[in-house]
Amino acid sequence: MQKSQGQADDMENTVVGKVTRRLIPFMIILTMVNFLDRVNIGYAALTMNKDLGLDPAIFGFAAGIFFLGYILFEVPSNVLMHKVGANLWLARIMFTWGLVSMGMAFVTGANGLYVMRFLLGVAEAGFIPGMTLYILLWVPLRHRARLTAYWILATPFAGILGGPLSGLLLQLDGTYGLWGWQWLFIAEGLPAVLLAIVTYFYLTPTPAKARWLSDDERRWLERTLQEEGEQVNVEARKRFTLGAALLNWRVLVLGFLYIGMNMGLSGINNWMPTIIKSLGTLSNLEVTSITAIPWICGAVAAVLWGRHSDRRNERYVNLCIPLIIGAIGFAASAYVSSPLLGIVCLSVAVMGIIAGYTVFWVVPGTFLTGVAAAGGIALVNSMGNLGGFIAPFAIGWIRQETGSFTNALLVLACGMATAGVIAFLIRPVRRDPVIGTETSQPI
Repeated sequence: MQKSQGQADDMENTVVGKVTRRLIPFMIILTMVNFLDRVNIGYAALTMNKDLGLDPAIFGFAAGIFFLGYILFEVPSNVLMHKVGANLWLARIMFTWGLVSMGMAFVTGANGLYVMRFLLGVAEAGFIPGMTLYILLWVPLRHRARLTAYWILATPFAGILGGPLSGLLLQLDGTYGLWGWQWLFIAEGLPAVLLAIVTYFYLTPTPAKARWLSDDERRWLERTLQEEGEQVNVEARKRFTLGAALLNWRVLVLGFLYIGMNMGLSGINNWMPTIIKSLGTLSNLEVTSITAIPWICGAVAAVLWGRHSDRRNERYVNLCIPLIIGAIGFAASAYVSSPLLGIVCLSVAVMGIIAGYTVFWVVPGTFLTGVAAAGGIALVNSMGNLGGFIAPFAIGWIRQETGSFTNALLVLACGMATAGVIAFLIRPVRRDPVIGTETSQPI
């Protein structure tokens, strides 16, 4: 018996190790490119707003309208991915968003920027929930938070590399008659187009088609994932057709929670360079380099908190805690005038956001399977993207009306705190301490 258990453990470690090495590094690269193309408008704003005559309210609306396009097309995009395969659909998403991102270099005013940001959201719709669904198709539940944390590292990595890179590209101002922000959009959009081709051939749609696993390893992974799906409450699985999942209170509550989370992430994504610049007399290159610091802290928090959540096999309290910490970071940053203290507070906020994301995306897979998971995850992300629209626009409007970021940062703090409270309130009540998992007792 001990030998059999030992063999099972060896098989698990071998398969999870192969999946991790084969898929996670590539997923990190793809998501880094995605994240940078989504938020590089924040770096471009350091010079673009003056060149195009954009005030804070106009820029905030342009940054936020991206999410309206995303929301409209996200659910059908994720359902189509479930039907046609991850490699084909993710490649399509990347190719189109790369072209649109490069096209943003040629806008000449506010209206053009609105149109291109909206189209970028349409093109990119489904990428993040699609990657989340891809993890559900490959990673057993007990390893999911840890590997999701590795994947989520793409977000801080993009900030760590993207800030200094964007600063250098802005220095190309005047080269071949283009502004620096035009070079930024072109150079940072091109990798998505090129990687789309690689994605089609490299990503394996399902474990059943994984030639890089042996027959025994493939059978073990398929059987393990199937058994985990069957552990979800049978009645719930019967109810959770695509239509039922889109109307289920669990999905809707997670969507409302995600609005607050996304307010924090979207706000910091699009406005952090400008916020940091407002704290002192720094050059654009210094500002874009300093933005790497909060993201480095966020990367460390993601790994440590993802492992902690897996060890505790608990998601909701482990989601609540970083969100509350992030809210405290935003609130504190609203009242500091020192650049050093400002960076410290923003770093705390980013740590809370990124640590929260590593846990959050594990939750839907504890009660959704199959096409219901594809649609449910997409709906959660669509609802959350309302926060992505609200935050940049609200920050820009408040900044224009008050001349400072104080009240805007407090709005982000309220959004994060509300999300943290919701996470705590929806935690499962475990009647049987021996079971103690979300799988056996979904929210």
